[in-house]
Amino acid sequence: MGIGSSQLFEGYRQATGLRSNDFNVPLTAGAVVFVDVGGLRLGASSDVYFAQSLERGTPQNAPQRVLEEDLRLTMMPVLFTVEWEPWREQFRTFVSAGVGAAFARFQWYESVWSNGRQERWRINADMRKTVPALRLAAGTYLFFDAQQVASLHGGVVLSLSYTYSPVRVPALRSYVDVSSPSTQQWNDNILVGGSALMLSVGVRFQIGRHS
Repeated sequence: MGIGSSQLFEGYRQATGLRSNDFNVPLTAGAVVFVDVGGLRLGASSDVYFAQSLERGTPQNAPQRVLEEDLRLTMMPVLFTVEWEPWREQFRTFVSAGVGAAFARFQWYESVWSNGRQERWRINADMRKTVPALRLAAGTYLFFDAQQVASLHGGVVLSLSYTYSPVRVPALRSYVDVSSPSTQQWNDNILVGGSALMLSVGVRFQIGRHS
């Protein structure tokens, strides 16, 4: 629902003359495994999400050129997670927190066209980084069968979570102009995104009786 960086896209607009403001984020997939321990659930969770910005346009300072920009950010957080249920009815509300690491890859591909012919294709960035990750979540789930005697239960889960995992890389380094002091800061790491707000719908199975 939200992955982006004003720092990245402000520099992007200065460097390319195009106007993209954010990543598009498609559906993502994830999984979690828990063990009940003393009223809490302890376990591990992971998901993978892929954010992309695709743009084709003509910069104002070079109307004879067409640029194709393809920016990608792939994230895989792996978290140790603690979950707690304040209310234990058939509808169960829970809160959870997780801490761990996120494995990130930032890519930026650029094509330059002039008079209908491709003039250049290059990789502006292809960088991998591991960053700390923190997650807070809340949600609810409903067991398909409320009978406590069954040893295997299934349920539908609805949750909202926020993962903080900022990725900083020298994403604009290929645009540094040695003759222009205003671009020298692009040699440094900048925030390209990574943190995400996610609405999740899934299925959960529990082995053993539930109370």
